[in-house]
Amino acid sequence: MSTSNQTRASLREAADRRDRRRSRRRSIVWIVVSVLIALVAAVLVVAGIAVSKALTVRDALTPAVPIASGLPSKVVSGDAAGATADAASLKELSEKAADQTSGADWRVAEWIPFLGPNLSAIRTAAESIDEISDFAVAAVPNLDLAAFRPVDGAVDLAAVRRLEEIASDGAAIFASINDRIDATDRGALLPQVDSALGSLDDAVSGVDDTLGTLAPILDVLPAALGEGGTRTYLLMFQGNSELRASGGNPAALALVTATDGRIELTTQATSVQFANARPESISPLDDETENIYSDIIGRWIPNLTATPDFPTSVDIIRAWWADEGLPPFDDVISTDPVALSYLLKATGPIPLSTGETLTSENAVSLLLNEVYFNYGEIVPGEPADGAAQDMFFAAAAAQIFDTLTKGVSNPMAFLDGLRRASDEGRMKIWSSNEQIEAMLSGTKLAGTLPQSNDPQTISGVYFNDTTGAKTDYYADATVTSSTDQCTASGAPTFQQTIIFENNITPDQAAALPYFITGRHYRPGDIATDVVVYTPVGATIESWNVEGAQSSKLMSEGTHLGRSVVRISVVTTPQTAATITVSMKGADGTTGADYGDYDVWTTPMVRETPVTIESPGCK
Repeated sequence: MSTSNQTRASLREAADRRDRRRSRRRSIVWIVVSVLIALVAAVLVVAGIAVSKALTVRDALTPAVPIASGLPSKVVSGDAAGATADAASLKELSEKAADQTSGADWRVAEWIPFLGPNLSAIRTAAESIDEISDFAVAAVPNLDLAAFRPVDGAVDLAAVRRLEEIASDGAAIFASINDRIDATDRGALLPQVDSALGSLDDAVSGVDDTLGTLAPILDVLPAALGEGGTRTYLLMFQGNSELRASGGNPAALALVTATDGRIELTTQATSVQFANARPESISPLDDETENIYSDIIGRWIPNLTATPDFPTSVDIIRAWWADEGLPPFDDVISTDPVALSYLLKATGPIPLSTGETLTSENAVSLLLNEVYFNYGEIVPGEPADGAAQDMFFAAAAAQIFDTLTKGVSNPMAFLDGLRRASDEGRMKIWSSNEQIEAMLSGTKLAGTLPQSNDPQTISGVYFNDTTGAKTDYYADATVTSSTDQCTASGAPTFQQTIIFENNITPDQAAALPYFITGRHYRPGDIATDVVVYTPVGATIESWNVEGAQSSKLMSEGTHLGRSVVRISVVTTPQTAATITVSMKGADGTTGADYGDYDVWTTPMVRETPVTIESPGCK
């Protein structure tokens, strides 16, 4: 009996213990639940505060980004009052945004899943624009791009130095902001936040690129303008109506000096005054250059630009210049009439002493075509005399130079013209200043093909006129290039399809003057050497020509670390030659060894469209 009672008592005690444990567990659960509820409530409160602040930040940043984006154009256009006012407005907006994101509540909210990354991105944007506004407020009142404008032939070198300091400071600030934006994980952002940050990224990247390019240029510009001495430049004008790989026949030349910022035109020359038709090259040529182009590039001055390697052309022109007893030069700048037409948008029309008015619309046709109709009558039985044309070109060059050195009314258009001309390969610069050469390295301005396939893989397609006349004013070309570098398992392949068009009509051919048609071919026919360079280390597998009246392999081999083929084609009026060249990357390479693919080509009278087909590449 007692045993039974003890057992029941034990059971009741055990049950009581279980009830007490359940009660404690329920209490703990309720405590935990209460804490979680409190935490969620706190998170919701913090999130609510952060979202409310985020809306305020949005309202401040939405107008701030376009103001920041528009500031550079106002500075460049000389609108100092407008730029200063925009800088002040930008500072007011950015301070409001930065204040909202600087508190502890915002930082705590950045730890909230999903919401946090968006808040962090918004803070990054607010802080970035606040830094931009600080720079703008301090820099804009001191930014005077008039320092770039020659006044009565002179540039203020002290003003250039002040600009360099501002540009260097700005370059460091924008590079830092750019890195900060790039470090943001955009994949975790809401579409609206990502879009806004993307707009800021585009604006900052554009200014970062501009200042990053401008700062080193400003650093060397005083030396380039003869600070503390005299620097001498040879200006080379390449006529695209008679194509050469680098651009055209360098028929017009001029010597310019810069002394403590003052720029003067001292000497003018034309290709006909040199002793052409030499028995051998005026300067030594390396074996590869001579194999591809023959020694003709050193025997006739119009052919010195037949190679796309501008430093080689500089070596040859230096020898011609010395042979003529002309003053030595330090640097060479090459351009063409198409680039000049871009710059004329900044200068406005230029009246010429010969009666014509040069404008951005008529410069190309006047300098590359009409001059041969209007100057230089041919007398039967007598040698062709181009003296009248030479006088016209000399007068035009002098007047253009005088206008440019007196300053331009639209510096924005001037800078845009320089950018476009350099992008199209219409401007080339060689300098004996190592700092300048280092800045030019790898760009089209250097006039050299890159020495490796990293970070870009470049092929070359170039044209050399062999008609011996100015018929290329009527020629056009297109290039379609394909590569499987992003899909091939082994060495990638590359293919060029080049269409060279002779657009002369039969009626035009019958009326063309001698200086345009020349004496070697039937009027209207165009003879052209098409020169194709592979990417570095690649080889040419095959080539083919269709549509030409005739075609012939002129040379093949290696040059500048690349395989090269030179093919002569002759086209008749209203026909086109299609040249295809198949290439393959070096053995043992894969697509990963090749950077983004592009093709550089001869700058012609009109733009040469280049289409790149690279399946699988981003």
